[in-house]
Amino acid sequence: MPTNVAFFAYPEANPPIRDAIQGAATSTLKNGINLELWQSMNILGFKLDDLIRDRINSASFLAADITYPNHNVLYEIGYAIAADKPVLPTVNDAIKGASENVRSVGLFDTTGYATYSNSTELAEKLSNWETESWSNRYGKKRDYAQPLFILDTYKKTDFRNWIMHAVDESEVNYRLFDPAEVPRLTAAQAFSEISASAGVIVPLLSDNLVDAERHNLRAGFILGLAHGSGIETLAIQYENGPAPLDYRDFVKNSASRVETLRHVSEFCQETLIRNQRPANKGVRIPQSLLAKIDLGSSAAENESQQLGQYFVETAEYARALRAEGAVVVGRKGSGKSAVYLQVAEHHRDAYPTQCVVDLRPASHDLSEMREALTSVMTAGVFDHTIAAFWQYIMYLEVLLKLRELVLPKSKNNYDLQIRIADIEDRFQLNDTVVSGDFTSRLKSAVDEVVRKVTASNNVETLRSELTNLMFVEPIPALRDAVVELSEHCSTIHVLIDDLDKGWPPRRVESQDVTMVKHLIETLNRIRRDLSKRDVDIYHLLFLRSDIYEKLVELTSDRGKYNVVNVDWSDPEQLRHLVNVRVATSVQSDEINAAWASFNPPMNSGDAMERLISSSLMRPRFLIDLCERTLSFAINRGHQAVETDDVNDAIEQMSLYLVSDFGYEMRDIAGTPEDIFYRFIGTAERLSESDLEDILSFDELGIGVEETIDLLLWYGFLGISTQNGKAVFIYDRAYDFRRLEAERRAAGKRLTYVVNPAFMSGL
Repeated sequence: MPTNVAFFAYPEANPPIRDAIQGAATSTLKNGINLELWQSMNILGFKLDDLIRDRINSASFLAADITYPNHNVLYEIGYAIAADKPVLPTVNDAIKGASENVRSVGLFDTTGYATYSNSTELAEKLSNWETESWSNRYGKKRDYAQPLFILDTYKKTDFRNWIMHAVDESEVNYRLFDPAEVPRLTAAQAFSEISASAGVIVPLLSDNLVDAERHNLRAGFILGLAHGSGIETLAIQYENGPAPLDYRDFVKNSASRVETLRHVSEFCQETLIRNQRPANKGVRIPQSLLAKIDLGSSAAENESQQLGQYFVETAEYARALRAEGAVVVGRKGSGKSAVYLQVAEHHRDAYPTQCVVDLRPASHDLSEMREALTSVMTAGVFDHTIAAFWQYIMYLEVLLKLRELVLPKSKNNYDLQIRIADIEDRFQLNDTVVSGDFTSRLKSAVDEVVRKVTASNNVETLRSELTNLMFVEPIPALRDAVVELSEHCSTIHVLIDDLDKGWPPRRVESQDVTMVKHLIETLNRIRRDLSKRDVDIYHLLFLRSDIYEKLVELTSDRGKYNVVNVDWSDPEQLRHLVNVRVATSVQSDEINAAWASFNPPMNSGDAMERLISSSLMRPRFLIDLCERTLSFAINRGHQAVETDDVNDAIEQMSLYLVSDFGYEMRDIAGTPEDIFYRFIGTAERLSESDLEDILSFDELGIGVEETIDLLLWYGFLGISTQNGKAVFIYDRAYDFRRLEAERRAAGKRLTYVVNPAFMSGL
């Protein structure tokens, strides 16, 4: 008589998978396991989705075939994990590309899965389900400071922007997973995010959008986690498209901007109310010392409320605080956003009378404006127009922030009320403008310029038309209004981040960099103009390193910009960063024991030494790698991190770097996204001729020499010194000219080295 009942989730469409599962169902009966297949359920008079959830709740474990990732199957896996059921994912490795299918989704990077080729092998794995299955032990306590979790989209469409606008307007603090910033979301990371939430927003995308399939698979999994945890969700899609059977009844449809805003706003209000209630007791929070360690998020945006507890105040951060006007430069994942958030928070908290204008566009159409302008303008007219555009935008944003700061003071000051009302009338600061965010206002300004350019019939008069549109009247009037309201604050601080998010992939155009150049010059000009009127204004612009390098190429004076470089090159600083995060997540008397459990000694050095060496010296990668290590250790029931946990985390991170880091290079430098795959099976050390053979292609018009330079700049390649030591760009403080000089000096002895962080993935 069977003692264990297992529900098996799988898509029916593939005969080899269906036949193997049905054959295994017969075989496992002999071993005391009754496999329930959804096809054999009696659904007459029942809702199938409710019946499936009931069967999962009553089962001993869930088996789920993920050979072909399926929305319903991933929903059921998520539901089972949250319902505290062991899960046994299975993959038929006889199917071509099965492992690649699973790896592309990324959810099971730190959980693993059982492979089989036929019903006999599958039955054997199912019979050993207690050792083969996976149970999640990586939940987190409710994040009362940022209670809302959002599954972001790769492309920032209008539908997505409407959702984010409504959330911003609701003033509920949120965390999000942004695949444009962090391409991989593991099952353990997803559950930790959902378990910490009072509400979850999941947009569903139509099939014709970029990355829709992978996004919707994640969406199904997250919805399952939320429903299994009893956490309220808003699954919303644009227009009435088909939705997977398991959660079709939970999906709201939206046919317009207004309807989207209404759905999201109502849900955010409900989330704020639910956040005041005790956290769901159904979410099991483990209490082992290792499980108490909370490293925070690898994306600073998701920890803005807690970041101050463990933010490491580096010398670069101190320079950014003191700077009158500076460009903060760093690679993706270096911590620019963390500095941005902490500088803004410092000025708000330390000096309440200061006006902090923090600008982060979720997306923008600057490239559309650039294309419209360059199609009809000479370089001089383009420069003039962009300079005027930035002045208009910056003065408007400063004025709006000053109005927001001064408005509470006007309640008992009638004269001030009149002045504010006059400013609102002069500049048409209606509810739409005032309640909008920087993204929407930036888009409106871009659209107006594009409309004016496309509507103009005379290229010769276009410059004067655009000048009149922004410069002759609006800009001087905006400047005067800023001076008028600035008497109510001591200092104005303008912080600008994420301008690169709206630029298209495959290389930033030179005109895009020119627009950044004009923005910096505009900020400096505004500072000079306002200082003459006794208004103190400071600014920080946060840029990716590659954009700054292109900016310097356009500028004859290399020392023109005040630069704060936040890239990391000291392993001990990175060790300290993780140490502080561990220490702040446990009780004071547990700090030493927690650090010892997380960072045990190993054959060579300790765990942190190995993890840092595999992180490309980027805090985001290191935190993600540490989270993967914790996930492996906790879900395996370990009381301390073990060597296998570190090895498996490094291997999974290496696979991520090989498969997904190539997209960063593609988007920024224009190389093929599969460039690292060309090194599969190669040796760690390569001669120049070996490297030229590997890179003997020119698919995008990029030569071999330029490609090698890019691989060195991104840290994929290093060079071997005379004593045989591998040196990468971060070992030379990101001074590419120094690395290039050493490469030339090596001459015929030159040997390239593939970064160890990539090797296990190759």
